[in-house]
Parts: sequence; structure tokens; C-alpha cells
Amino acid sequence: MHHKVKPTLTALLLKAHLGLAVTTLPGIVWAESAEQQYDIPVGDLDTSLTQLALQSNLTLHMDASLSQGLRSDGLHGRFTPDQALALLLASTGLNASPQADGSYQVASNDKASNDNTMTLDTISVSYGESGGLTRDEAGGYAVYDQDISTVYSGKDDIERYKGKDAADMFKGMVNVYSGDARNGGGVDPSIRGVQGPGRVPLSIDGTEQDLTVWRGYRGVSNRNYIDPNLVGGVQVIKGPSLTPNVHTSVGGAVVVNTLSASDILNEGETFGGEIVVEGSNNAITPREPVLLTGQDYRDVPGFPQESPEYAYGDPSLWKVMSNDKENNPFAGEDYAYRLALAAKKDSYELLAAYAYRNKGNYFSGTRNADFYDNPNDAEFLMTRINPRSLARRQKPGYEVPNTSSELESYLLKAKFNLADQQTLEFGARYTDASYGEIMASRSGNIGSNGEMAQWPLSHVESQAYNIRYAWQPDNPYINLTSNLWTTYTVSDTNTAGGFPNYANRVDVAEPEPGASSLLRNTAATNAKDSRIGADLSNQMQLTDTLGLTLAGRYQYHKLRSDDEYRGTVDGWRHWPREGRRQEYEGQFNFQWQPVDYLRFTAGASYKNYWAMDDFLSDRIAAGDSRFTKEHSADKGMLLAYKTVEKYTPEEIEQKVAGVAKEIETTNFVNSIFGKPPLTAEEEAAMYAEARKTTYEAEHQDNEWLHDGEGRYSRTNNPCVIARQKKDNYIEDSCRSHGAPVGAYDKQISGGKKKGNAWVPALSATVMFTDTSRMYYRYTEAVRFPSMFESTLGFSANDNPYTGLDPEHAYNHEVAFIQNFEQADLKLTYFHHKTKDVIERSGNLLRFYNIDQQTLEGLEFQSRYDNGGFFSDLSLSYMLNNEVCDESLAILADFNGSVSDCVHAGFEGGYLTDQAIPEYSVNLNIGGRFFNRRMETGLRTIYIPGSNNEEELERDDALTFDAYAQYRFNEALALEVVGTNLTDLYYIDPLVRSSVPAPGRTVKVKLQVNF
Repeated sequence: MHHKVKPTLTALLLKAHLGLAVTTLPGIVWAESAEQQYDIPVGDLDTSLTQLALQSNLTLHMDASLSQGLRSDGLHGRFTPDQALALLLASTGLNASPQADGSYQVASNDKASNDNTMTLDTISVSYGESGGLTRDEAGGYAVYDQDISTVYSGKDDIERYKGKDAADMFKGMVNVYSGDARNGGGVDPSIRGVQGPGRVPLSIDGTEQDLTVWRGYRGVSNRNYIDPNLVGGVQVIKGPSLTPNVHTSVGGAVVVNTLSASDILNEGETFGGEIVVEGSNNAITPREPVLLTGQDYRDVPGFPQESPEYAYGDPSLWKVMSNDKENNPFAGEDYAYRLALAAKKDSYELLAAYAYRNKGNYFSGTRNADFYDNPNDAEFLMTRINPRSLARRQKPGYEVPNTSSELESYLLKAKFNLADQQTLEFGARYTDASYGEIMASRSGNIGSNGEMAQWPLSHVESQAYNIRYAWQPDNPYINLTSNLWTTYTVSDTNTAGGFPNYANRVDVAEPEPGASSLLRNTAATNAKDSRIGADLSNQMQLTDTLGLTLAGRYQYHKLRSDDEYRGTVDGWRHWPREGRRQEYEGQFNFQWQPVDYLRFTAGASYKNYWAMDDFLSDRIAAGDSRFTKEHSADKGMLLAYKTVEKYTPEEIEQKVAGVAKEIETTNFVNSIFGKPPLTAEEEAAMYAEARKTTYEAEHQDNEWLHDGEGRYSRTNNPCVIARQKKDNYIEDSCRSHGAPVGAYDKQISGGKKKGNAWVPALSATVMFTDTSRMYYRYTEAVRFPSMFESTLGFSANDNPYTGLDPEHAYNHEVAFIQNFEQADLKLTYFHHKTKDVIERSGNLLRFYNIDQQTLEGLEFQSRYDNGGFFSDLSLSYMLNNEVCDESLAILADFNGSVSDCVHAGFEGGYLTDQAIPEYSVNLNIGGRFFNRRMETGLRTIYIPGSNNEEELERDDALTFDAYAQYRFNEALALEVVGTNLTDLYYIDPLVRSSVPAPGRTVKVKLQVNF
């Protein structure tokens, strides 16, 4: 797609500037030349200028010493000769002045006269491999050129700062995080505080894969498994949008593109390859446990004989953590390599890549751990970690168990340029990965001597295939793009809820039917996740001022498991989830620009879905009584409360009269047992007690009924009513007691769950000048229940009284953008409200639609690049993160002390673990030296500590990362990267597991091109 670019930025930016110092002569008019196709590769500036001069029939005059040692970024695309010359000279410190005879004089910028500078008209630079912008350049500048909030990270940054885990790809992206980044290997994107199943779809080359896994009582993770060694670029779209060929939801989307031929080949090359070899320190090979599967627990020395079903003390899992950190990046405890081959001609592009990485457990940092070093070695709150005592378990500078990984990946891509501006692309991707993983709610357990549990590794095998077709003829009504894709993932992860070694106790009077003393692994669960999807879009220019985009999307999702269902004999192991889900979406979006300084968009989206719990259907068909009825349904509960009541004068007189008899009886009993009689003081105390005029009375059996859908209200809460009406009500005395009111067995029908909805999207943009503008966007989105929310599990089941409604998000966004010649800045305000949020009720562990969540904040993004020095600064500030629900509030405290609206979420729900930091600061600075042969940079990220409202306590974290890269020639480059340079002990935001972040790490990378 071609787009207009502004005239004041340097070479290959979205703004092309030609600084021609014009020697003005009367009567001379410089004629524009016709555009030509240029294919000038990266290389010496002299060579590039010579090729330009020969192709364009230009005469150039220059002092040879000016270009000595200078290099050119190359040029590819259609430009006029003078535009091509300006682009080649950009960022070199040189400029070209047209002479009266038609030649050009090349001189230093220092000699140029600002009074004689001529700026050319706006030119068109096409996006993509065939245009003047690379993929990463286009993604980076789209942040400031599109009327939507995005953030982008290119291939160099991803490879440079990929860190110890795939989730490190998101570090430095403003208001973008990953949940539970250090346990299990996947990424769980969070955008502006929106996170979870189906809320932030992540696509890789247009394919989707996300797998929702149970994390014990600490919620769920919506995992996407990515090999960073194959990633070419990552774009994050914030909030719902009608972006063609991108699946966005209530939180936005993450769009990942894998490597392409252009990442391997320089301009003009038709065949070549790349070899990348990396080595990092701060790792140690994990000492994996030997499973005891098949052995009788009674024959295993040290195995907990009294509680084989709750084998927290399993000695085979306990490992003493090492504090012998290896500082040598070539020690072989963390290494990676990649081989990529590419071919590119006018008619096709081919790419084949192989990547491998083997990383051991990392070591945590050593500095500033005092905040986390407090007594309380045990984690009593299973629903979240206890950070304040984390350093007592995961000791600073020690090995962190269950953080290793091993990935092996293959990537094949082919693109064919067909007749009539048609392209056909094929992609295939395969990854075989093993990850360290422990159930989040067990990650803080320690042995009697400080040992930590090292669990067996999880294993994930994923495949993805896609076929993309595009047709972009010279026709205003056709700009067609389609993608057909499928993914298949087989995972064996430690997310079932049981133990790696588990058995039933059999030396009891009545063992459970089916009980076995043989040890088995109930921690691991198998999932086979398959998806088929397609998307289609066509962009039409109906008139000079009106455009229309039509788009559609379809996805079919099937989940199966090889796990055997054995009823209750496997303890806490959750049932094997099995189900099917289908969703399709249609969109239209009008773009209207009536005048140069105004543009508007208006569109809508329609979604339709259905879901089926196949495991539930199978159990119902089998007549399993555990599934044919909901045994915990009721109409309400009984409450009791206390009041202060007064004795009548007669009652007081009677009590006082009885004291004398009580004293006489007590003294008689004491004399029998040889004890002294009551003292005068004791007798006086008894009389004082008898003279009290008031007493506490408990009022029981007060019915509190829900609304028929499981939701409770303050309006009919007996305690709240009594508190309002009775002056003698005793605060905080309300409690539940007795059996539920109207308990009954509710028949479960299973069957399909269906839904559909329309939502609008609108925007308006005002261009104040060519370089500044402001836009307003209003978008809505609906999210129907995900596969996880549509199938039975352990930590959260369906509301037994009613089905789940879709989430409905309302998103407002206002932004101001200012473009400068070498810089850009953007200030954004967002207000995001989601109604009917699907959340877990902490007291009943069931899915409910809660009233709403409101997220509100400010973001600042900026960049500067003058060719030699570059920087970017981004800031975020959350103004509000409010979750409202009357039912959860009154259930949290029957006395009514909890407000209907609280910060981040209610105790025991999922939302509290998804609260992002109140603010953040991300700063990158760097420089290019020796004609760009050398580049250095520093990245600083500041995350403040938690405030008093946040459930998860967290200390301030200020981390520094740095790199230095030197390119010896076109074929050889060396890079050294250091992360967490100060060796800080800290935890990542959104952490669910008791796992600190990696300590100081040094990586050495060697890249060879051929």
C-alpha cells in the first residue's frame, strides 16, 4: 500500500527531504525529471554515487576526501534523480547543489547556506520489502503517522534484548507487559492493564495459537509460545480497532512477523545467508528430578507416608540451589545459534531458517533485596505470592529453579510475485520446546533446609502454516489481501494441579474406589490445540475523498487431551478440558477526507460465536452424576449478627441476687479440692459483672437471597439493613451460619453456547499543520467467552444459575502528534471501560460477569535521530484502575465495609494479578560512530513500587541495559549486550509465581553474512 510521506525527515524515513543549496540564477527553472527504478545496494558512498550517476546520467562534482570512509544505506524504489541523490546523501553530512549546467556540486553541510535550501514536494515511498522503507522502519514511524496507538520493536532490538525469556520482548514497550514472565516459557500480553484469554490476541504471520493454562489458585495464564530467534518485528496495537487483517479484541492486539528474505539479504543481493552465534552467562544446567512413576510409595524412603496425596515434602524434588554463578558467556550454560538462507529475485523470495537455544536456570540479582527479605518463609496466601519474604526463599544471587528452556525451530517462507501485481506467499513454522515450569501456587515452597523444588520440564511442540494472497492492481476498487492459516500445538505442561509424584493412601480403613499406591504424575496435563482460520480484506477508493474497507475473519478452534479421566482418585488434578469453538467477524470502515485538514472514519463490526464443552457432553452422556447435576445450587444463605441489648431492672436485681449463691458454691468446690476461697477482689468483680446493664445478643437464621443468577445485593442484606436501622448494631458482627437456603440439585444440560453482537468505531483527525495533528477515536468491542471460560476446570467453573454474557468494551482515545525534521512526539489520553467483565468469584471459584472495569491513563512517546545520535523516551501514568461489582463487594464482607468499586479487583479474582504499575519510564539513548560501523546504546527502565491499594507488594525497580556493536565489514559483526547491569534483585510486574527476575547477564553475539 502506498502512502504519502512528509517532506522533512532524512533518508528512508516517512518524510523525504532534499537539502539542495541552490545557486539562484535569474531566469533558470529546474525541470523535474521522470521517476526511475533504483536498486542500489548498501555499500561505500563512492560506489553508490557512481551507480546513481551512471543510471541517471548525472554529472557530480566533489572533493574525493569528503566521501572517504563514508557508507550508503542504499536505495530501492522509484524516485526522480534529484530525490535519489538526496536520499543517498542523507545522514552523511553532505549535500548536493544544482549548477547552471545541470550538474551537481557535492559539498559538506557546513558550507551550505540555509537561505538557499530547497525542499522538494512530498513524494511517495511504498511500504514493505519493495519500497523505500524496511519493515522495521515502517513499523517504527507508524507509531507517529497512524491515527491509532501502537508501539513497535524491530528485529535488532528483539534480538539484542531478548533476555532470558520470550516475555523480555515486551520490555521497554510503554504500558505493555507480559503476565508471569519467568515461569512456563510463554508470553501473556497485557496492554494498558487489559490481559487474559481472548482479550489481547497475538498473531504470528497471521496465525494464532494462544493456550490458556491453569496456575493453581493464582489464576490462569493465556500463553503464546514464541521463539524470539525467528522474530522479525513486533507491533502492539492498543485498544480495539478495525485494522484490516488483524484480529483485535477488547485490549488490542500483538502482531508478530517472522524473519523475511530482506532481513538476510542486502539490497541488490539475490542469494545469501546469515549465521548468528550467541553465548550468555548467568545460567546453570538444571538438575532435573527423577520421577518415581510406577513405584509403590510405601517402598520409597523419605516419601510422605501419611499424605501421599499431598506430597509437598517429596524428597525427590528438593534441590539445593547453587550460588556459584558462572560469569563466562562462553561456558555453554546458555547458548544459541541460527542459520538462515535466502534468495530474492524479481519474481520470488525464499527463506529457510533454523534456530536453536539451550538455556539453564538463571541466577537472581544480588543488590537491594532488603524489601523482599522479611520473616515468614511460608506463603500462606496461595492466591498470590508473598513478595516481602521472597528473598528468604529465592535467595539473592542464587539459582532460580524451573527457569530453564530449550528451543529448536524451523522456518520456511516463499513469496511469488505474479502477474498483474499479485503476490502469493507460503509460510511454515515448527518449534520443539522444553521449559522449566512449576505450578505457580507451589513455586514458593521450601524444604526444611532451604531447598527449592525443581520440577520436571514441560514440553510444547507447535506447528503453523499459512497462505497469503494479495492483489493490488492499478484499480481504485481493488486492494485485496487474504490469509488462510492453521496451527497445531501439542503441550505437556505442569498445569494440571497435582504433584509430579502422587499416590493414594491405601493403609486406611476404607480406601477410595480405584485408589492405587503406585506413584504417578498428576502435575502434568496434555493438550492438543488445533485452529483453522482465514481473514480477508479489500480497500476501495470510492471517490477522491471517500474510501471504504471491507474485512472478514473466521476461526475454528478445537481442544483435545490425552489425559485419562479417573474421577476423584487423582486428587487436585483438573479434568481434561475438551471443547470446540467457532467465531467469525465482519467489518466495514469508511474513510472520508472532505478537506486537507480534516479526515474521519466510521465503521462497525459484527461478531458471531458458538462454543461446546465436549468433555461435559461426554460425561453427561455417560450418566456421570458428578456432571449431570450442579450439587451446590441454592437460593441464598443464612446470616447472623449481634446487637447490644439492655437488661431490665428486675433482671439486674435477679443477677445480683444470684451472685451470693454463686460465691458460696464456688468456695465449697474450692474447699473440696484444697483451694483457697475467693478473694474480696474476685467477689467484687463478680458483683460488678452482675450489675452490667447491657449484653450482646446474636440474631440468627436471617435469610439472604440472591437474584436467581447468584448475585447478592446490599438492599436485602439482613446485616446491612439492621446496621442502618438499629443504633445498637455491633459493627463487624455479621457472619454466615448454617446450611444454604433452599439448596437443590440443578440439572446441567450442556449444549452449545451462542452469541452475536454489533459494535461501532469512529474517529476524527484535525491537521493543524503539515507536521502536527490531533485525533479522537471511539471504538467498542465485544469478547465472547474463550475456550477456557467455556469448558469445565478446577479453579473456576460456570455460574450454575446463568450463562456468561460477552464482555463489552468502550474505548475513548485522544492524541496529539508533533513531527519535527529529526524527531517525533505523541501524547495520548485513553479511557477504557469494559462492562460485564468475565471474572472469577474469589469466594466460590466460579466465573461471573461483574459490573465493570475502568482503566484510564496518559502515555507519552517520543523519538529523536540525527543519524549520529538517537534516543527515544516513553512515559505512562495510570489515572484510574477501578473494578466495580456490588455482589463481589458485599460477599467480600457481609458487614458491607467493602466499597462496590475498588482498585484493580476483588480478593481471589483474576484481575488483581493483572494490575499494571501506576507509571513507568523507558529511555533509550545511543550513538553511531566510524561511519556507522559501530553503534552503542543504553536502555533504562523504571518501574515504581506498588502503592497501598495494590494487592501485590513490589519495590522500585530501576534497571540498566547496554550494548555495543561493531561491524568489521559487510560479512562480519560483533555485539556485546549487558542486561540488569546493576544486578538488581526485583520481581517483574504481573508476576504470579514466586520467582525473581534474572540478575546481571552478559551476552556476546557474532553475526556472519555470506
